[in-house]
Amino acid sequence: MNPELITIGSCTLDCIIQVKDILRFELFDKDVVKKYTAIEYSRKLNVEDIRFVPGGSGANIAADCAMLGIKSTYIGVIGKDFSAEICLEDLKKRNVDISQIYQTEEDNTAFSVILKTEWGKDRSILAYKGANNLLTPDHVKEKLFSNIKAFAWSSLTTENGCKAIEKAIRLTKDNGGMVFAAPSMSILKNNPKWAKTLITNSDVVSMNAEEAEEFTKEPERYYAVKKMIDLGPKLVSITDGARGSLVTDGEKIIKSGIYNVNVIDTTGAGDAFLSGILLSKLNGYSLEKMTQISTAMSSLESMEIGVREGLPSNLSDIEKFMSKNNLQQNVSSLADY
Repeated sequence: MNPELITIGSCTLDCIIQVKDILRFELFDKDVVKKYTAIEYSRKLNVEDIRFVPGGSGANIAADCAMLGIKSTYIGVIGKDFSAEICLEDLKKRNVDISQIYQTEEDNTAFSVILKTEWGKDRSILAYKGANNLLTPDHVKEKLFSNIKAFAWSSLTTENGCKAIEKAIRLTKDNGGMVFAAPSMSILKNNPKWAKTLITNSDVVSMNAEEAEEFTKEPERYYAVKKMIDLGPKLVSITDGARGSLVTDGEKIIKSGIYNVNVIDTTGAGDAFLSGILLSKLNGYSLEKMTQISTAMSSLESMEIGVREGLPSNLSDIEKFMSKNNLQQNVSSLADY
């Protein structure tokens, strides 16, 4: 049976390292302030905690949605190493169809080292794209899209990877499905031409504030969402950590705060937010409820270490969370900006 949701993007093994004995400093260059995390030269540091957890935006979105009952397939390339075994086992456990994952000996499975420090939001990441970069349009099979409801893409930057996403977008639209975009900073900086092409052809676009500013060159979030709507997407969201989110359908714009929860690890929160939008769109929910669900998804994910932990396995658990926790929302018209 063909999937309702297909995702393309990275599949990665994340190594999350908690470290205290590390330096932080800022450099000022005219109007620009750059912040750095540093290790003292030729020094051995003690690690407080270490976790190996499967991640990668494409795989995360498939896993998040599969746990909520959406039939999900992830398309990607991984290696034949210990990382691949961990990633495959986790996706299977979460009911993701892995029949479209191709294993190769040409490269290793993508791997990220995530440094968690004592400075709250700070998460410096060393990312190796590995086998993710080997995806081509040939990996995207036309017959897979016959009953497609949604396609979500993220993370890839190579020419072949972007062409594979473009092919999947075309097949999704040919079959009446919706296209969801979660473009990473990697594609926005390293392949901006493809980023604009793929975003323009997507129905829903979700970014964090830094990504939105990089893409639109607008530091003000309201102007950034307006610029993206003008490109063609029907719905745009910008998440901004403790500042909450903005979501617009081109007419209404909803500014939401955050739920008051104990935040442990925000890795993967953006993917959870998009998964909430995707679930809401497939169920025809209002913009207000969509934002509540998406914020709940990202909040629940942030309460535990790991990128797929803490998330619910059914919609009723999300509803219970929302009923017990208050979310501040302000509704206005996009035309006012």
